[in-house]
Formats: sequence, C-alpha cells, structure tokens
Amino acid sequence: MNTDTRHVANARRIAVAWRYDVPLVAGLTVLWALLWGSWTPLTLLCGIVVALLVTQALPLPPVPLSTRFSIVHAVRFLVVWSGLVVAASFRVAWVAFRPRGVPRSSIVLVQLHTTSEMTFTLATLAISLVPGSYVADVDLRRRRLLVHVLDTERIEQVEQERRIVLRIEAMVIRALGSKQDVSELSGPRPEVTR
Repeated sequence: MNTDTRHVANARRIAVAWRYDVPLVAGLTVLWALLWGSWTPLTLLCGIVVALLVTQALPLPPVPLSTRFSIVHAVRFLVVWSGLVVAASFRVAWVAFRPRGVPRSSIVLVQLHTTSEMTFTLATLAISLVPGSYVADVDLRRRRLLVHVLDTERIEQVEQERRIVLRIEAMVIRALGSKQDVSELSGPRPEVTR
C-alpha cells in the first residue's frame, strides 16, 4: 500500500468517524448527563469516556442519516404531534372512566411511503407514543405497520386512525427525511396485500 492510498483510506475513515461516530458519542454523552441529572464537567467527561467505550467495544454498522433538516417542518411536527398526544390522552382517559368501557379495538394495517430505515423508525416511534395506539408489528421490507387502536366502533374511526398514522409519517419525512423520502411521499403507496 503506497502513501497516497494510505492517506485516502485515513481520510475516508476520519470522514466516516465525523459523520457517524461523533454525533453518536455526543448523543450518548448527553444521555449520560440526563440520566445522572448533572451537567458538571466531571459528569460530561465520564459520559464521553463511557460513550467512547461503548462505541468502540460494541460497534454498530453505520446508519445513513439524512443531511436534510427543515426547522419549519420540525416545529410543525412537534406542535401537531403534541396536539395529537394531548387529544389522545383525554380520549383514553374518557374511555377508561366512562361507564360502558371499551366496546371494540382494532388492528389496522397501514402501508407507509418511506423505505429509509431511520425515517421509518422515527415515524414508528412517533406513532407508538400517541396514547390509545400501539405499533404491534413492523415490516420494513414491505413498508407496513400493524397498529392496535383503542375504541374503534365504526369503520370511519379506523380510517381516521390510518390517516393519523400517515399524517405523522408525512410530517416526519418533511422534517428530516432525505430527498428520496420526500419523493416517495409524493408518489403512490404500494397496494396493501395481506
């Protein structure tokens, strides 16, 4: 291996480290400080050491992250999603306290747009954090979610829940999805086959 090839290989390794490892170490350090409830220099230093040990001892394959981020769409997502969470919390509380209980729940099959693992995962997490719904199964290859939904007596309620899931996915894609994700959002979804 000549010197030029070694320099190119080192440059690539450093670029990959800056793109994947540095954000991961920073995120793990913040998580460490949040878990300890302290932002002292010693806590942050220990967090960096633990994060470096974890990332070097238990390496993960690099996950391609989107370089696209829209602040406007991210704020819109947070506002709308928070509203959905609050409204769903009141709905679940009402279902828990009403005299007749829960008459029927449903399992809803939803076909998503995105093929990106990261966007799919973030959308799935946002969907599962809305009270009254639970992601029961995930099929990334076919872009499907099975969502358990509380209190769905009528077919219109099931369709409304499907629209909410697709709306959350669209907001996640517009906030931080790649250009490919955005183009998939404007295209037709594949037909749902059982």
